Order: sequence, then structure tokens, then C-alpha cells
Amino acid sequence: MTQATQSPAPDDRQYDYPKVRIYSILGDTEHRIILRVLADADEPLSLKELTRATLLDEEFDQEISASVLRGLMLDIYLPVLDSAGVIDTDAGYNKIAPGEHHEGYLEIATAVDELYDSHFGGR
Repeated sequence: MTQATQSPAPDDRQYDYPKVRIYSILGDTEHRIILRVLADADEPLSLKELTRATLLDEEFDQEISASVLRGLMLDIYLPVLDSAGVIDTDAGYNKIAPGEHHEGYLEIATAVDELYDSHFGGR
């Protein structure tokens, strides 16, 4: 008689969540742009500076205004990155800097970009 395999207990499945979260975050173009912009900055950026740099990034191809992007940053992009430890911010998003996990996320994004380029010839 064969024994049925059981699904792992919730504690045994914890390793799955970070990988799923990483894929989810890096699957968003704006998140990857923010990672690069912060990596290139010499110091923390204000929301206005980060918005401007994001709009100027070659990968950012949406035609939206700075005010709309700023709203998206406040409502969506920055809270997601902050909760994952990818960025560190102050309460009013006046200073946005790389967080504890920024380097790891950036390395993964860069590796995927390089692999994509080598297999598919660029963006």
C-alpha cells in the first residue's frame, strides 16, 4: 500500500513566498526602473526627483504626465517596494533610498535582462 503524499505544512512552504514576491515585483517595468534609478543616485531622492528620473528612463515608454506618475508612485509602486524592503523611505517620501533587499532585486533584474538579451536580441 502506498502512502499518499501530503501537502507541506504552511511552515514548510514559507520559502515559496519570497520567490513569488520577487517575480511579482520584478515583473513590473516601473519597479525595475525605480531600482536602477536609485542604484545610479549618489544620495536619497525626493519623490519629485525619482518621478523625473523614471520618466526619462529609456525603458519607460508610457506617455503620462509627471503628476499622474507621482500619484502612481504614491499609491502603488513605492508602497510595494517599501513593504518588500527594496527601498527605504521617510513618512512623506521626501527621501527615497535603496533598502535592505535593493541589491538582491537589482542583481536578479540585471541577470534576467542580460539573459533575455542574449536569447532574444534585446528589448
